[in-house]
Amino acid sequence: MRRNDITPKLLRELYLKKLLSKQEIASRLKCNITTIHKKMVKFGIPARPVAKAIRIAMEKQIIKIPKSKLEHLYLKKKFSISEIAKKLNHDRSIIKREIEKHKIPLRSHSVIMKLIRSKNKIKKSVLAKLYYQKCLTQKQIGGKLNVHKETVHRLMKEYGLKTRKKSEISTRYPKFNFSGNLEEKAYLIGFRIGDLNVRLSHSKNLIIARCTSTKMAQIKLFKNLFKKYGHIYVGKIRGDRNREFLVRLNRTFNFLLPKKDNIPKWIWENKNYLLYFLAGYTDAEGCIGIGSNKVAFFKISSYDKKILKQICEQLFKIGIECNPPRIHVKKGHKKSDGCVYRNDEWRLNVNKKSSLLPLLQFLKPRLKHRKRLKDLIRTEQNIIERNQKILLKKRASFKYLPV
Repeated sequence: MRRNDITPKLLRELYLKKLLSKQEIASRLKCNITTIHKKMVKFGIPARPVAKAIRIAMEKQIIKIPKSKLEHLYLKKKFSISEIAKKLNHDRSIIKREIEKHKIPLRSHSVIMKLIRSKNKIKKSVLAKLYYQKCLTQKQIGGKLNVHKETVHRLMKEYGLKTRKKSEISTRYPKFNFSGNLEEKAYLIGFRIGDLNVRLSHSKNLIIARCTSTKMAQIKLFKNLFKKYGHIYVGKIRGDRNREFLVRLNRTFNFLLPKKDNIPKWIWENKNYLLYFLAGYTDAEGCIGIGSNKVAFFKISSYDKKILKQICEQLFKIGIECNPPRIHVKKGHKKSDGCVYRNDEWRLNVNKKSSLLPLLQFLKPRLKHRKRLKDLIRTEQNIIERNQKILLKKRASFKYLPV
């Protein structure tokens, strides 16, 4: 329905002379405020500036806020004038005018700053998570939480959170603490003694674990073992077809530093930890398979004479018979590729089916090397099939016995 009754003369009278607002005119003429706005544009009646509209409203005292409400928001809830204005949908100047009118004391600048700090204070748990777990710098935390890095530094000092050393801060990739799981620890010690070169960095702040291999399965195993603790670097293939791969770890991996021809006491005193150690050592140095005579075998060859003897002794204790370790290759022997054995290479064998099958069953859930596990399953099946054949032969022989 067209409102032809809203004339330019009427609008000028109400808006310019009587100083009514658009909303007040719309209410009086029983129409929508949008209609009034469009008519004013059509008739060339300019809208009042915001400042003038507020002044008129203040003079007419259209906006009145109860003292009790302001005291509750400003004094009790500690809202700022801007926050109250936003909550009540009024201009900031109106809130300030009402506060002054009701003689509510305004806050000093120092009190305002203190309130802002307390409202925006970062929780200790949030700061610790970003700094220690996410490994962000103070500047990065500041950018993420929209505060200055000095504020982050001050809060960390206030909470007693220790800052990282410069050598740690400068590392490109984050480092994560060892899980603390003793089964994992026993496996990693076995794998380290067998196949890893481990040393401290020049800053003595990081531990560098490295390995070389031509096999992709070995590289994948290395990645799976350490990717949750640090960045894995894999080098280019060298002339001898080997490639180097390494990881930089934090000092929670100190247990990887020693390389002794000896199994730690806490490992060999516990059957479960011993088997995890043996799994790690087997993934590094072991071989599981079926010989040319179609007989299954398990063997480990290494320079670690004492460790092989300890493994042999501990296996006997859990009912697994194995041949005592013996020298397989003498020191100084030169291989076809030109490499020379720097020490005697010792070998531990388990060949008896009655011992080999339970050993494989012990290792099966603990091995992590994909090829080693595949070989184990094939070897295990070989023993089971041979046992079944022997059983069938025995049954056949009983069939022809006289009754």
